[in-house]
Amino acid sequence: MRKVAALLAVVVAVVFSFGLAVAAAPDKMVIKEIQKTKGPVAFDHKAHGAKVKECKACHHSDEAGKEQKCSTAKCHGAKADGKKVELKEAFHKQCKDCHKKEKKGPTKCEGCHPKDKK
Repeated sequence: MRKVAALLAVVVAVVFSFGLAVAAAPDKMVIKEIQKTKGPVAFDHKAHGAKVKECKACHHSDEAGKEQKCSTAKCHGAKADGKKVELKEAFHKQCKDCHKKEKKGPTKCEGCHPKDKK
């Protein structure tokens, strides 16, 4: 009986932890690591998530609820090795292609990278 109770406690803890991790996705996001010549990209992560419904549509190799590590060497490192798509190109293709397909959202530079208000 104790083993069953212990197993149940572990299962509940895992499910609860997973729920917290998934619920922790930010409402707003700012992507700063794309390129140095244009400003950072701010977008409504919550609205995009509600529309897409499945995290893997954008986060193709990371688990839902975990911090995304797009710029690491295993995924979209700073320099392309001929096999990987550079981070900037990956974001541009992912975002722009979806915006074009949906006929909604910016597809030009200034739409995502607003000019500095100096």
